[in-house]
Amino acid sequence: MKIKALPVIAILLSSTPAFAQNNQQDAKPAVYNYVIDDPMDHFSTVVDTTVQLKYFPEFYSPTPRKHKDTTFTFECYDARDSILHRVKENSQIRFISLFKSYKDPIHTYTDDKGIKKPLPVSSIVKRYDRVGDDKWLTVDYSNNKVSELKEYRNQIVGSDSVIVVDPTTSKNLVTIYSYYKVEKVK
Repeated sequence: MKIKALPVIAILLSSTPAFAQNNQQDAKPAVYNYVIDDPMDHFSTVVDTTVQLKYFPEFYSPTPRKHKDTTFTFECYDARDSILHRVKENSQIRFISLFKSYKDPIHTYTDDKGIKKPLPVSSIVKRYDRVGDDKWLTVDYSNNKVSELKEYRNQIVGSDSVIVVDPTTSKNLVTIYSYYKVEKVK
């Protein structure tokens, strides 16, 4: 049986290249249409960017800070005790509150779908009142201590930047926050 299978395999092997050559002669050459995307095209677009410089005391942070499951957020208020959602100038601020927010797993509430959820808790941790051009009065509610702070606007101790892109106009708003030194008055 092995002898009969050998001639069949030999015939198949000898006819395969001839068959492949006939098909290649009849087939048209392949045409490849390439679109070359130049990566430098992405750098050539001009983006409209507005830069704002803002100066704040070093205790302030424009963005919420997280520590484990707790979020610390600063809120600024004007002379009418209204929240300033966007601070244009530092002179607008009358006082700043530092809020501590977390979810209390021990105390729960039932939402409108009947599901029990942890109770969100928010409380004021500190308050900073502007009492002069270069002075702040701070109240620490955790230990009920009051202290006075003096600011040194010519001594920058840190900086942050926030970039916001307007999706409708593709304009960038870059806000650079510089923090100046604040010291406790003895």
